[in-house]
Amino acid sequence: MKAKERKILLVEDETVMREALRDWLTEGGYHVDVAEDGEEALEKIKGKEFGVIVLDLKLPGIDGLQVFEEAKEFRPAAKGVIVTAYPSKETLEQAKRLGLLDYLPKPFKVEDLEKIIIGALGELEREEMGEEHIWLSLGAVSYRLCDHNYECEHCAFAQDIQATFGTIALIGEDEVAKLRQLPGSQRLCRHKRYIW
Repeated sequence: MKAKERKILLVEDETVMREALRDWLTEGGYHVDVAEDGEEALEKIKGKEFGVIVLDLKLPGIDGLQVFEEAKEFRPAAKGVIVTAYPSKETLEQAKRLGLLDYLPKPFKVEDLEKIIIGALGELEREEMGEEHIWLSLGAVSYRLCDHNYECEHCAFAQDIQATFGTIALIGEDEVAKLRQLPGSQRLCRHKRYIW
């Protein structure tokens, strides 16, 4: 399944925030479902799979952390992100223990949330493909699929290949935006190395 075909569940009790995020992500090509509280979110999660669950920390009834913890019982592979206007060290640590991908304090840039979503959807796609598909051999050159959304400064592979083999940039910055729109299975790494 292509990354953008996966549904995103947005759980936010504040109407303006929920609708703004839903509209922004929908315009970006994502399939977005929404819930106003934890109970509604859990019912939706029980009924279908979501690529990413974006949860407000403070929700009526059960909070976002509790929702994610319960969701993991019947969706162990669930990927989640907490957004909150009330960040604290305690809830951050709890989010880490539960395996949430990130913890974004409000206000945040929607672009930052989308980067997290893209990374999560790419991770799901790679899990389905298996590690054997990470490398592609084309003639005498070995290419790797990008798994860091072309943010090479955060990629251990890019740093390692620069230190070990030297780097040849396959594309310039102007092309990165186009590549980011491709499904993870088509995102060639911008670095290549020769097979000896």
